[in-house]
This record gives sequence, structure tokens and C-alpha cells, in this order.
Amino acid sequence: MTVLIGIFAIFFVGGPLTFRALTRPAPSRDALQALIVFAGVFALFGLGLRIGFAGLWGHEVMLTVGGILALWFAWIGVLALGAQAFRRAEPGLYMRRWTGILGAGGTTVPWFGLASAQLLVG
Repeated sequence: MTVLIGIFAIFFVGGPLTFRALTRPAPSRDALQALIVFAGVFALFGLGLRIGFAGLWGHEVMLTVGGILALWFAWIGVLALGAQAFRRAEPGLYMRRWTGILGAGGTTVPWFGLASAQLLVG
């Protein structure tokens, strides 16, 4: 149970803070390219761990956690990329607020999948 509380804190505090840090720069072309690289590197790393070490997945805790975290950071990068693209198209204050709120909330989506799976398992 304490593990789930720790994961909850990481998802609901760490995710939104990471999203905020990634969307802090002005939504320029360079910022968008940096987010593409960020999301791509983490996605490739996470998938590389998952596919490259398929036999160890689920048995080696650090490998599994590292792969899941890498894919989660890729997810946050994609959310930040979308938010910055919207902000670049519409630079108003309302767009900045709504993309910040929805993006920060979107970083927690994997928690609900994890919690649901935990309920099904037992």
C-alpha cells in the first residue's frame, strides 16, 4: 500500500511539475523541436527497455520501473508539445491557462490505469 502512495505522489506532484517545467519557455519553433527530441528520446528508451529486455520485464524491478518512467516522461513530453503548439497558434492568456490546467491533469492519466489494474489484480 505504501508503494501505491509513493507512486500516487510521484504522478500527482512530479508529473504536473515536469509538465510545467517543459512548457515554461515561450512556444517558439526551437522549443517545439526540443520537446520533440525530449519525447522521442524517452519513448525510444522506454520501448527499447520493454522490447529489448522482454524476458526480464516484470521480473527485474529497476528495469520495469525505468521503462515505465521513460514512457511516462515521453507522455508528458507529448502533452507539453501539444500545449506549446496550441499556445503558439493562440498566444492569449486563456489558452495558456487552459493548456496548463488540462496538460497538468493529463500527466496523471497513467495513474488511473495503474490503479485500475491494481484493483483487478487484488
